[in-house]
Amino acid sequence: MDDKVYVVGHKNPDSDSICSALAYANLKRQLGEDAIACRLGPLNDETKYILKRFNLENPLLLKDARSQLKDIEKDNANLINEYNTMNEAWSEMLGASNRSLVVVNDKEDLVGILSTSNLAMTRLMLPEEIEFLMRSTNQESISKTVNGSIVHQASGFVLSGKVFIITLLNMDNFSDNLVGSICIMSDGILKQRQLVEGGAKCLIITCSQDVDDSVLRLAKENDCAIIQTSWDTMNVAKVINEAFPIRSIMTPHAMTFNENEFVDDVAKKMMNTRFRSYPVLNDDGKIAGAVSRYHLQNYRRKKFILVDHSARNQAINNIEEADIQEIIDHHHIGNIETDHPIYYRNQRCGCTATIISQLYQENGVTPDEQMAGILLSAIISDTLHFKSATTTELDKKTAMWLADLAHIDVDVYAIEMLSASVALIEATPSQILNRDLKSYDIGKYKLGIGQTNYHNIEDLQKILPEFRKNLELEVQEKKLDLLVMMFTHVMAEGTMFVYSGPLSYIMSNVMNTQFDETSGYDHDIISRKQQLMPKLSSMLKNI
Repeated sequence: MDDKVYVVGHKNPDSDSICSALAYANLKRQLGEDAIACRLGPLNDETKYILKRFNLENPLLLKDARSQLKDIEKDNANLINEYNTMNEAWSEMLGASNRSLVVVNDKEDLVGILSTSNLAMTRLMLPEEIEFLMRSTNQESISKTVNGSIVHQASGFVLSGKVFIITLLNMDNFSDNLVGSICIMSDGILKQRQLVEGGAKCLIITCSQDVDDSVLRLAKENDCAIIQTSWDTMNVAKVINEAFPIRSIMTPHAMTFNENEFVDDVAKKMMNTRFRSYPVLNDDGKIAGAVSRYHLQNYRRKKFILVDHSARNQAINNIEEADIQEIIDHHHIGNIETDHPIYYRNQRCGCTATIISQLYQENGVTPDEQMAGILLSAIISDTLHFKSATTTELDKKTAMWLADLAHIDVDVYAIEMLSASVALIEATPSQILNRDLKSYDIGKYKLGIGQTNYHNIEDLQKILPEFRKNLELEVQEKKLDLLVMMFTHVMAEGTMFVYSGPLSYIMSNVMNTQFDETSGYDHDIISRKQQLMPKLSSMLKNI
């Protein structure tokens, strides 16, 4: 298993979540760790602007913390061609750790599975069943199986499947069965000629005996193959019935798994099957390895570093199945639990990127212009250009340090960047709400609070009728007691609130100005975390 660690922010990612993940993964890589930045959803317009501005690709989209087959240790698949012989399969099987062979065609596409059971069942077959299998062999396979060489190759090689060991001079007892047969013998020119004339299709001459010219001429006339081997007749007789291709006895249409399937899903599917090992395919249908029950019981979970959140409802799905290594956050301490000690960094500041910047300094690493640029962008975004109540002196000091590294005028860039997040007309009501929507559980109540910026009040007024309708639907769909959308002015000149749900009545005690039962305005509130949530928490605890 690759020892990767995934650095990931929260659901409905904002600029701080994305930029902190990218920058911290970059720091980790410089410190020697194989870190990958991830995101849990689509980027908002502001974040898209930031990444484009600093020429960075979107982080990897990750939707589930569970380990996939591609994440865990697997066996290398033991490949064998469908036209290889049973004798070759036995040799391969003895060297296979999982006692299973993956059967492929000439293009190395999967065609079946060969287990020890498939091979062993031939020992219990009736003679006529073995004869049927031997009809599918060819001269090259016979020659390889008996460690021989082809002296004469027949042009039309059609076998009856019968095999005879010739030791008698008198051929009368079985001459009727010779047609299309394989005959094993050593010396005796007369016997060899009789066999060819009797219709044998292949002579195997053992003990390195020479083939007489008269026998060779007769074989050519009767289109009979001749194979010569140094082995004695007894050794040839032991293996001759293993010369047929394994495609005749393999298990076709075998159960396979895609490398992107989750380990626990694969384990459930394996419960009612009997094979020891199963092929794992990539998205192109090619074999990527083999997996057994052992691998599913003894695997390391995916490693994660969480940034900008510590609550389960904001984390990647199935976070409880992950191996959390670190949490870096500036919010309240959430309810994510671990089964071992981790590095937990929680500071009171306006942005997780501020903490990430400190970690660069503490490790003696100077962010390059790209990393400095996105860290600065995250701080400007989360603090609304230092006007949010959550802003600290550390945020401002860190921003100035990053601005020098990125060669950016903070005031000019802040207007450019924050204006990129105000595209309301082009977006659907659902997209606007879910750009930066966070869920909260306060006692028995479930809340959702979304936030976005706006620049022109006219644009906001145009979208409100449809937005209100969608908000009501979202409340029902998400089964919330209160859903609040904060439209905050891009230059931090107050917030307009639109809300819905059974607890809507408490919003009148939150805002300075109430327009109607579902909307209002407050000139001072611009922070969801620092200003709105404390008020709501206090009121709900007293209901």
